[in-house]
Amino acid sequence: DSFAYSCNSSFCNIGLSLDISGYRDTAGDLLFNKALPGNDISPVKSSFSLDGNASSSERMMTAMGQGETQVSPYHMALITSAIANGGNLMRPYLVEQVTNYTGSIVREVSPDSYGSLMTSQEAAQLKSYMQNVTDYGTGSVFSGAGYSVAGKTGTAEYADGDSSKNHSWFVGFTDVDNPSLAICVIVEQSDGGTRAVDVAKEILDSYYYNQ
Repeated sequence: DSFAYSCNSSFCNIGLSLDISGYRDTAGDLLFNKALPGNDISPVKSSFSLDGNASSSERMMTAMGQGETQVSPYHMALITSAIANGGNLMRPYLVEQVTNYTGSIVREVSPDSYGSLMTSQEAAQLKSYMQNVTDYGTGSVFSGAGYSVAGKTGTAEYADGDSSKNHSWFVGFTDVDNPSLAICVIVEQSDGGTRAVDVAKEILDSYYYNQ
């Protein structure tokens, strides 16, 4: 239940037990410190800087999502979509097709696999953990929704230590058995907490109930 309730101490203990070289390799597999895919976009790289010289406190902070790691909502949405898709990341694009004034298609983008970010077994395990978050954990606002959601909440601390400026995060995907949407919400300087999951709920309610 550490994942469901976002228990920082559990993640800190895990961080201390991990081999840093393997830790960095896994971050690389998830596209940290690498150019991110995007045909119509030029996203900024996310950074993972933990190395063999890291102190115990740095390892613990990194494991619970703090420290010097930097990641964009775009990148988190990519990782989330890969989890939903059994570990396989599809190449993202903004425009599916372009038509001319007669309605004829002059350009069309076909779905294309970018590659695997994790094994299908790893994706299935993460999906199960993320379902617990929305069933009874920190994302339980979704527990009574008329659509299924798997997700993860998070809090990013602000550099000057003022907790009222903490950023609230939520990532997730819907229709868990046959995923259709991935979402990432960040509410900056919102004192952390569940602000982002509440916003995500409003967005997804609007999508499913107002079509």
